Amino acid sequence: MERDIALSRKQFLGAAAGTAAAAGLAGAWATRALASDGPPAGKDALITISTLSVQQFSIRDATGRLGFTNNPSPTMGFLGGPDFPEDPTDLGPLVPLPGGFAEVFEYLASIGYFGIEFFSLNQNIGTLGRQPTVEEIRSYLDAAGLRSHGTHQGSIGAMFDPATDGLSTGGMTQVANARILGHDIIGTAGDPSGRTTLENNPANPNQIGWQEAARRANIIGAAIREEGLRGYYFHPEQNTFRLFDPVANPELAETHLISWFSDNTDPNKVFFELDILHSLSGRKRFPLPSGPDFDPYGWVTSDPKRFLAYHLKDGNVNPAWPGPPAGNPYVQTFLRTPTFTDAVGVGEGDIGKGYPSDNDPASVGFPAFIEAKGNGNRYHIVESDSGPGPATGANADPGRSLRHAKISAQYLLDT
Repeated sequence: MERDIALSRKQFLGAAAGTAAAAGLAGAWATRALASDGPPAGKDALITISTLSVQQFSIRDATGRLGFTNNPSPTMGFLGGPDFPEDPTDLGPLVPLPGGFAEVFEYLASIGYFGIEFFSLNQNIGTLGRQPTVEEIRSYLDAAGLRSHGTHQGSIGAMFDPATDGLSTGGMTQVANARILGHDIIGTAGDPSGRTTLENNPANPNQIGWQEAARRANIIGAAIREEGLRGYYFHPEQNTFRLFDPVANPELAETHLISWFSDNTDPNKVFFELDILHSLSGRKRFPLPSGPDFDPYGWVTSDPKRFLAYHLKDGNVNPAWPGPPAGNPYVQTFLRTPTFTDAVGVGEGDIGKGYPSDNDPASVGFPAFIEAKGNGNRYHIVESDSGPGPATGANADPGRSLRHAKISAQYLLDT
């Protein structure tokens, strides 16, 4: 394949400042997931490379900064040495960091990724003096050997046109982008409604309730299938695990919003992407008064074909969590050494390990989720909401998000 846009590994090293920096960068890009013979004898890797992806939001600082190409002052950072994270002091040499789509895609491919899930098609405008076209982004993917595994740009508001009661112009743009970029699923993160009632807001019909959200989702899902794509999906975050308003909908006072939405949308048209951290957080924050509480693993195994992807987002139990419904039951950063704050890599946190590392017996750990029935068609997407490190200051760590991506791939492919 012609590599006339993304830099080859040799070109990347040649762009580094000086022989020492180039040699250091080569070591920084190496990952044991690729350099070793794979998992220990007699043990399979948790996933196959073809399903391994990263959510762009996790590395948003990298795609959003200028890279090193034709840049006399590139961002410098640490990508982790060969013994990191087992040796937390082995951060590797200080190297110029990739930035923008072409360089970041090249980096991701070099550490074992096969795909990326987009949340935006923008990069640092200084890279080209304008934003790239969708066709250019596809060429960057092809040059690096990556695939687009989906997008989070498909909210109901973006996809649905109330005037026609069908797919909007923006929705058709998402379909067109999918065909160019190569993904066959379109989705969104967050809350389909924003309310805790079945009904729309009587003072503002644009604030739809869950009844209308489900109806519109079914319409969008049907339209996407008619366009030949695989599916329309929702990525539930913590607010979608709230309970219905007991005054407005007393019959649903002990029903989680997302449970009702799942039960009242067409399983052949509306799908899900489970964020394991957010689902466990929602379970803890919004327990049922009389139980049983929401069971993320049970939700998946009850209808596995409905789940197109996982967000493998790890975290540690938050000892300062005050209890439901406030705050975050998990944290996504920790002190890797007494003076070094880092993102929790996939597989090294309490959620990844599951109970009893996590104090919730419903936390079954990443291997159980990954091995759930129906796993064959599912993408495994690495993400951390806290991926980017501080950009400036005494604790600046601009390499953190790419280092997180690297050690997460290592765990999933070399465990």
